[in-house]
Amino acid sequence: MPQREKRHPFPPELGDEPDARELEEVWDLLADPQPQASPGEVDDAWTEVRKRTGLGTEDHVQPTLKAESTDQGRGSPSPGTPFLRWGSGLAMAAAVAALALGFGVLGESTLEAGPGETLMVTLEDGSMVELNSGSSLSHPRWTPPWSRPNRAVSLEGEAYFDVTPGDAPFVVETFNAQVTVLGTRFNLRARDELGGGTDLALESGRVRIAGRNGTTEVELAPGQRSSVALGTTDPSPPEGTELERILSWRTQGFAALDRPLGGIVAELERRFGVEIQLGDEVDPTDRLTLHYQEARDLRGILGDIATARGLRFRETSQGYELY
Repeated sequence: MPQREKRHPFPPELGDEPDARELEEVWDLLADPQPQASPGEVDDAWTEVRKRTGLGTEDHVQPTLKAESTDQGRGSPSPGTPFLRWGSGLAMAAAVAALALGFGVLGESTLEAGPGETLMVTLEDGSMVELNSGSSLSHPRWTPPWSRPNRAVSLEGEAYFDVTPGDAPFVVETFNAQVTVLGTRFNLRARDELGGGTDLALESGRVRIAGRNGTTEVELAPGQRSSVALGTTDPSPPEGTELERILSWRTQGFAALDRPLGGIVAELERRFGVEIQLGDEVDPTDRLTLHYQEARDLRGILGDIATARGLRFRETSQGYELY
C-alpha cells in the first residue's frame, strides 16, 4: 500500500482567525496527495486558481497529464487512462479544496476603515498600511510556505503605504490603475466618483504607476505625483506636489487640491459619517482648494465653503445641506 505524504502541520498563525475551524477543514483536505479528478476538472480548477491568485506558470508547480497502463482489478486506472502526476500533491489538493469550500477561506482578507475612523494594517511581509475613512484593503490572508510570497493587494479609497523591501515587487491594484514598488512610502487615493480616479504621491523610494488598460508606465521621484483620471487609461506626467497637504488626513487634517465640490462633499461625508446634500442650484463640478491642519468641526468647513461660493448651509434630519 502506498505511503501517504507527510502532512504539513496546520499553521498556528491561522488558529487565531475568526474562521479558524473552516480553515482547518480546508487544511485537512490538503492531506490527500493524489485527489481523483478528471483531466477537464483539474484543468478548470487550476485555471481558476491561477486567475484568482495571480500565480504565474513560471513560478509554480503545473499539472501534467500522462497515460500509463496499470493492473486491472485494484481500483486503478485502466490501461491508457490519463491521470495526474503532480510535483506536489498538496498543490493539487489546495486547488481543489480551495475551490470546493470557497477560495476566500484561504485567499483574501478585506479590512475596512469606517466613516470617521482610520485603520492601521500590518501585512504578512511587514509592510504597513494606514487606511483613510471609508476605505478598504484586500490582501492575501496567508502565503503557504511552499509558495512564493504574494505581495499583491487591492485598494478602494485612500491609504498611506510604508512598504518593506523584498525580492518580489509589491503591487497595489485599484479600479483603474496598478502601482508597482520595491520599497517605499507613498499615498494612494482611488475613488470612482466625480473628480475621482487614482492619485499617487511619492514620499520616498521608487514607484511606478500604469493604467489597468493603458500602455504607458510612469516612474515617480520623491515629492512627485501622478494620476490616472476617470475616463483615461494612462497616467499623467510626473509633477511636483505638496505632500504635507496630501498627507494631512493622517494627522486629523483635511485637504482638497483643485477638486470638484461634489467630490469634496463625498470626502466630508466619509470623514464625518454624515450625509451632506447639495441643493439643485449648486454646481457639483465647481472646483475648490481647501486645507485644514485640523478638521474636527464640520460646521466650520461647510461655513467656509458656503462663504467662498456664495452659498448657505443648514442642518437637516439626516445631516446637512448646502444650497
